Amino acid sequence: MKRDDDRVCRWEWLGVMMVALLIYACANRGYPEGGPKDTTPPQVILEDPVSYTKNFNKKRVNIYFDEFVQLKDISEKFIISPPLKKKPTPRLKGKYVQVEFTDSLKPNTTYSLDFADAISDNNEGNPLGFYRYVFSTGNEIDSLELGGTVVNAESGEPVLNVYVELYSNLADSVPLLEVPDYVARTDSSGTFRLTNLRDTLYRVVAIQDDSRDYKYTPESEMFAYLDTLVRPIVMPMVRVDTFRVIDQIVGQDTTLRDSIVTNEYLAFGPSNLYLRLFQEKLTQLYMTDDERKERERLEFVFSIPGDNQFKARLWDTLATEPLPEDWYIAEHSVGNDTISLWIKDSAVYQKDTLNVIMTYLRTDSTKQWVTYADTSRYTFKEKKKAEPKKGKSDAEKAPAIEFLTIQSNAGGDLDLGTRLWLEFNRPIHKAGLDSLRVLEMVDSLYQPLAFSVEEDSLKIRRIYIDAPWKAGGEYQLLLDSAAVYDIYGRHNDKLEKKFKVRTEDYYGKIMLNVKGVRCPVILQLYKSENSKSENGKRSYTVVQQKTTTQDGQVVFPLIPEGKYKFRAILDANGNGVWDTGLYLKKQQPEEIVYLPVEISVKQNFDIEQEFDLLKTYEVEEAVESDK
Repeated sequence: MKRDDDRVCRWEWLGVMMVALLIYACANRGYPEGGPKDTTPPQVILEDPVSYTKNFNKKRVNIYFDEFVQLKDISEKFIISPPLKKKPTPRLKGKYVQVEFTDSLKPNTTYSLDFADAISDNNEGNPLGFYRYVFSTGNEIDSLELGGTVVNAESGEPVLNVYVELYSNLADSVPLLEVPDYVARTDSSGTFRLTNLRDTLYRVVAIQDDSRDYKYTPESEMFAYLDTLVRPIVMPMVRVDTFRVIDQIVGQDTTLRDSIVTNEYLAFGPSNLYLRLFQEKLTQLYMTDDERKERERLEFVFSIPGDNQFKARLWDTLATEPLPEDWYIAEHSVGNDTISLWIKDSAVYQKDTLNVIMTYLRTDSTKQWVTYADTSRYTFKEKKKAEPKKGKSDAEKAPAIEFLTIQSNAGGDLDLGTRLWLEFNRPIHKAGLDSLRVLEMVDSLYQPLAFSVEEDSLKIRRIYIDAPWKAGGEYQLLLDSAAVYDIYGRHNDKLEKKFKVRTEDYYGKIMLNVKGVRCPVILQLYKSENSKSENGKRSYTVVQQKTTTQDGQVVFPLIPEGKYKFRAILDANGNGVWDTGLYLKKQQPEEIVYLPVEISVKQNFDIEQEFDLLKTYEVEEAVESDK
């Protein structure tokens, strides 16, 4: 009897262990053992039809892989060349990708389907690489190639995702009107390669094709073109390679000797085409924005600088008295593309709604500037002010005084050669400036200093204060409270600014030895800390600018301590500015040469630097200033 009980216990114990092991296995189902990370890209195992098929007559292409894949940014990266009016879109179907043609294919034409690096495996994202599928609707596969680089004309930086296009129709206007014969896209280094081309002459252009229609829209898209037509060629070439061979003599030491091997191959080209991408100068004049930003100010913005002949008058059908004609003061930006109207008549600016009739020049359908009239309504509603908290005194409840605010470059240190200025937030009555005083420290005491005041020719709210400033001198600028009033009755708070004029030993100096001058050259010294955009554009904080027409030394004095670079604008037309390109007039953008040397300037130190405009700079250097 005891033996039977022991047998039952053993079976019970075995059952419990099996259940426990089962539970443990289930509980650990989500924690498989690790392994090496998958770094292998997917492999193409079948193409249906096979790539490089001739007499292609299918409606679709299937590309099979050895694993599940994904398509990254396929709509942006995929290109079919020659392009079709209805661009096919690759579709993912598990372990294969299908490309279906919804547009008719041209007869006797070689097509290439370029996927770039859009195909990768589904798990780790390992890219297949730059995959291309080729077929021909005729008896031959075209095999010629062209290649090169696209850079931003102003910065010299490579430009990503630019369409490079070939046209066998050689008319100048064809990039504006027709789809190209072949197209390719630039990579992150600005390089491109056009493959499977026919043997003929081509016009070569590049377009930052924002509209994705393969056509150039002047003034709205960046563009580049070659001055000459190009014909692809193929040439037999010989490559000479050298490798080491080990000789062993019986019973002696081994020796090494060089052996030369020649390999023949075909070279396609040209492969060094160089296109400079530019934005044409805007010529379409129109108003882009108009707004009543403040109760007393209207602002109007135009598309381009120039004399737009802007005028404004009030209109009110319910007015019982003549409307004022001289009701504003106009303030213009440097290029006259922004105009602010400061409303000086209180009977006008107190109205919440203003009807204004504007006349100005605008581009019409024939691209001519014509006078245009428009009527607009401008409203302004005051923001609701918060109620004063309970328990506060009448003095605390009283609204704060709104002063006329003043900005200035006085205070701290003033750079040598810099004009002292004051800028008010609203137009002022100039008579109040008679109360302005400038004092100079003489023998530990401030003494009055003679000075003159000049109004800025455009920014009517800014004045310049000129005096015989001395290097190292200490000065004080004073303006009593309520000395100056703006045209709306606000007065200034007390202004007191102390400042020193820097001495020459605060600055460094660069003597730039320029060579290779063939036309007027604009030399620009700029801060080296600049940001770069995806289109190769860069912003430049130009510190100093000088022009030279011959080889020799150009001195840049009074440079604050910091890091700087140089660029040279080859000003072919001598107008003193960089000119962009104009395609239909066959005008390339003016060339800009960058000196890839960062110059570190220190206080009271001088440095000499060579800038050869004909030299090809490859390695960026860092130059410290020398005394």
